[in-house]
Amino acid sequence: MKNAIKQTVCTALLALGCSFSAQALTLTFDDMSSTADAGNYGVVLQHSSDTHFVVNTSSFIPAAGSGKLLAYYGLGTEKETLSLLPSLNSVFSLTGLSLAGLLGDGGGQAADNFSIRITGTRIDGTIVGGQEDFRLSPGAFTQYGSTSFSGFTGLKSVSFSGIGVNAARYVGVDNVSLTITPVPEPETYALLLAGLGLIAAVGRRRKAI
Repeated sequence: MKNAIKQTVCTALLALGCSFSAQALTLTFDDMSSTADAGNYGVVLQHSSDTHFVVNTSSFIPAAGSGKLLAYYGLGTEKETLSLLPSLNSVFSLTGLSLAGLLGDGGGQAADNFSIRITGTRIDGTIVGGQEDFRLSPGAFTQYGSTSFSGFTGLKSVSFSGIGVNAARYVGVDNVSLTITPVPEPETYALLLAGLGLIAAVGRRRKAI
């Protein structure tokens, strides 16, 4: 009986520990051969091949490319929102990414008019970083580290959106650094509670004797 209880508790604790094991992940995307690859409008996107995350967008998704090309574009009232969502039962932290301005073939772009807003939604529904606006110069990517995303923890999604009129002019996104923490399944907690309940029952029985 004692061995069975110990085995139940140990199994539950092991499962719980594995459930909380964090994993670092970096989503990388291929460079565009030219800014014209971004097209005239919408979002050019083939999601990362990593199965941990899904990149969602409601805009146009061309089939060409290696499957790892990412560029974002928003124009006035046609601003799009691009979201990163975990494909597994997990929460994550955003610890860094690279951003660049990319001049494409769309009309009205200006070199000083690249901007993007990055917003995180926590698992409890609270919003973080709603005012984190990044204004970029066209050309090379700039890496933004953990100091730019200190509050982006316990997230269920991250969204990228344009700001204002004629904003987010082909903003490139790359090297998205994340820390993923799986959320334990309810069965894991149930197993642990069952084991603890058995221990308590045995303790009471010994006192009665």
